[in-house]
Amino acid sequence: MYENPDQDLNKLWWDLVEKYQSVKRPEGRDQNPDWASKIHIATVPCYYHNYLLGDLLALQIDAYLKANILKGDITYSENAEIGKFLKENIFYPGNLYKWNDMIEKATGEKLTPKYYALMFTK
Repeated sequence: MYENPDQDLNKLWWDLVEKYQSVKRPEGRDQNPDWASKIHIATVPCYYHNYLLGDLLALQIDAYLKANILKGDITYSENAEIGKFLKENIFYPGNLYKWNDMIEKATGEKLTPKYYALMFTK
């Protein structure tokens, strides 16, 4: 899309929607700018990268909590140890560290897609 903005963007949109979301394109939408209905794609594509980064960070923190604090207890509610961990390792440091340093300090691992992939393969 960004490499060739002169292509038929609506066709590209629906080709990708059909391929990845299994949603059939409706009849009579050829002349409508459906691709532009998603602000993230039309004007601010970097937001999707941020969403993915947020997912990667959250799933890695979740995996750390499950392995090191929850230890079989699968509930986060009313668990003071989780609150303590999040405050001390995520919230209190604020912007003291860059995000990639923060996640490594908090979980002992550099940011990894491993936990994101496990969400789809487990």
